[in-house]
Amino acid sequence: MQDAPVQIDLGSVETLIGNLQFTFVVSPEGDAHLQLYASDPSSAGKAGVSLMLDAGGYERLKAIIRDADGVIDRMISEGRIKRMVLPY
Repeated sequence: MQDAPVQIDLGSVETLIGNLQFTFVVSPEGDAHLQLYASDPSSAGKAGVSLMLDAGGYERLKAIIRDADGVIDRMISEGRIKRMVLPY
Protein backbone atom coordinates (compact mmCIF):
# COMPACT_ATOMS: atom_id res chain seq x y z
CA MET A 1 0.00 0.00 0.00
CA GLN A 2 1.37 3.40 -1.02
CA ASP A 3 1.70 6.22 1.52
CA ALA A 4 -0.90 8.97 1.37
CA PRO A 5 0.16 12.47 0.32
CA VAL A 6 0.90 15.01 3.04
CA GLN A 7 -1.72 17.77 3.01
CA ILE A 8 -1.13 21.01 4.90
CA ASP A 9 -4.11 23.33 5.31
CA LEU A 10 -2.90 26.88 4.61
CA GLY A 11 -6.20 28.58 5.32
CA SER A 12 -9.03 30.10 3.38
CA VAL A 13 -10.48 33.36 2.16
CA GLU A 14 -14.21 33.50 2.87
CA THR A 15 -16.61 36.09 1.49
CA LEU A 16 -20.34 36.34 0.90
CA ILE A 17 -19.91 35.52 -2.78
CA GLY A 18 -17.25 32.79 -2.71
CA ASN A 19 -14.63 30.90 -0.75
CA LEU A 20 -11.05 29.96 -1.64
CA GLN A 21 -9.35 27.21 0.34
CA PHE A 22 -5.57 26.72 0.05
CA THR A 23 -3.80 23.41 0.72
CA PHE A 24 -0.14 22.49 0.16
CA VAL A 25 0.12 18.88 -1.04
CA VAL A 26 3.29 16.74 -1.11
CA SER A 27 3.21 13.30 -2.74
CA PRO A 28 5.11 10.35 -1.22
CA GLU A 29 7.63 10.79 -4.07
CA GLY A 30 8.33 14.38 -2.96
CA ASP A 31 6.45 16.20 -5.73
CA ALA A 32 4.42 19.15 -4.45
CA HIS A 33 1.71 21.51 -5.60
CA LEU A 34 -0.60 24.16 -4.21
CA GLN A 35 -4.24 23.10 -4.32
CA LEU A 36 -6.95 25.77 -4.49
CA TYR A 37 -10.60 24.90 -3.99
CA ALA A 38 -13.14 27.55 -4.97
CA SER A 39 -16.75 27.24 -3.87
CA ASP A 40 -19.94 29.27 -3.67
CA PRO A 41 -21.32 29.22 -0.11
CA SER A 42 -24.69 30.60 -1.21
CA SER A 43 -25.73 27.33 -2.85
CA ALA A 44 -25.00 23.88 -1.49
CA GLY A 45 -26.07 22.41 -4.84
CA LYS A 46 -23.28 24.05 -6.83
CA ALA A 47 -20.10 22.05 -7.24
CA GLY A 48 -16.79 23.67 -6.33
CA VAL A 49 -13.73 23.89 -8.54
CA SER A 50 -10.35 22.48 -7.62
CA LEU A 51 -7.11 23.81 -9.14
CA MET A 52 -3.58 22.47 -8.78
CA LEU A 53 -0.77 24.99 -9.18
CA ASP A 54 2.72 23.81 -10.03
CA ALA A 55 5.75 26.04 -9.44
CA GLY A 56 5.01 28.17 -12.51
CA GLY A 57 1.36 28.64 -11.59
CA TYR A 58 2.30 29.55 -8.03
CA GLU A 59 4.83 32.15 -9.24
CA ARG A 60 2.19 33.64 -11.57
CA LEU A 61 -0.34 33.82 -8.70
CA LYS A 62 2.22 35.68 -6.55
CA ALA A 63 2.89 38.11 -9.42
CA ILE A 64 -0.83 38.79 -9.83
CA ILE A 65 -1.17 39.52 -6.09
CA ARG A 66 1.86 41.85 -6.20
CA ASP A 67 0.38 43.65 -9.23
CA ALA A 68 -3.00 43.97 -7.50
CA ASP A 69 -1.28 45.44 -4.42
CA GLY A 70 0.45 47.99 -6.63
CA VAL A 71 -2.78 49.01 -8.38
CA ILE A 72 -4.63 49.32 -5.06
CA ASP A 73 -1.86 51.37 -3.43
CA ARG A 74 -1.58 53.66 -6.47
CA MET A 75 -5.33 54.24 -6.70
CA ILE A 76 -5.58 54.98 -2.97
CA SER A 77 -2.67 57.45 -3.16
CA GLU A 78 -4.32 59.13 -6.18
CA GLY A 79 -7.58 59.44 -4.24
CA ARG A 80 -9.45 57.31 -6.78
CA ILE A 81 -10.54 54.74 -4.17
CA LYS A 82 -10.88 54.88 -0.40
CA ARG A 83 -10.73 51.18 0.47
CA MET A 84 -11.53 47.70 -0.80
CA VAL A 85 -15.16 46.69 -0.22
CA LEU A 86 -17.66 44.12 -1.48
CA PRO A 87 -19.32 45.17 -4.75
CA TYR A 88 -22.80 45.39 -3.20
